[in-house]
Amino acid sequence: MNSKILPIIALSSTLLFACKNDEDVAPTPPAPVPTTSTVKLSYDFVNGSAAFNGTVPIIDDQNRSIRLTKLKFYTHDFHIVDDDGVTVAEFQDAVRLADAFGASNLFELGQMPAGHAHELELSLGLDSASSYGFPDQATAPFPLDDADMTWPWSAVTTFGRMFIKLEGYVDANNNTTMDSGEGFAYHAIGSDMQALPASYEVHTDVAGGTTFTIDLQVNVVTLVNGLALTGDFHNDGPQNQLLMQNLRAATSHM
Repeated sequence: MNSKILPIIALSSTLLFACKNDEDVAPTPPAPVPTTSTVKLSYDFVNGSAAFNGTVPIIDDQNRSIRLTKLKFYTHDFHIVDDDGVTVAEFQDAVRLADAFGASNLFELGQMPAGHAHELELSLGLDSASSYGFPDQATAPFPLDDADMTWPWSAVTTFGRMFIKLEGYVDANNNTTMDSGEGFAYHAIGSDMQALPASYEVHTDVAGGTTFTIDLQVNVVTLVNGLALTGDFHNDGPQNQLLMQNLRAATSHM
């Protein structure tokens, strides 16, 4: 055989082999397009136009100087609806406990399909099942296991759980110290406590594969306006009912 032909044959064989291998390798399919988004809820606490700081007094509509030492409340039963009022995501079993003095008030709720979120609906406080359904405090699911939201002298939640807990003092002489007679404590608890529905327009197009965070703001000035703030209210009476109404009025979408 002509020696000049051999390299040509070898080259042709190599090319044919390479082409055959190329044909055998399947193309990489495109990555799937994400169709859901992670939904989170965030609470931010403010004192009027400033960030809330427990060391800074709150001046209410009666010009009282108020200092809070505790503010915690439950929310549950979250729904997101579109422009037509159709529910596009619901987290009925989700219960979250906000704490103005806590390290974080960012909570994950779950997943929703990509699309338009027009409004967030939720309930302030607890339903009967959450309030009374786990009488053994030690084995209650988080965050219903927070002992600070039940009666401290009992490990059994016979009286249910507090919807909201507000404590502090009216600093009448502005000495930054809780003097005798200046303290107050609101523990909203009892069979007459009913969860309050609330809704907030968010009006956001949610893309798949993203995190959709709903930022709510609680103005502590609105929260304390009109309250007696004298002594202890450990019940489900008018003052705690007013406090729950104030909580709804004090909360807005940022």
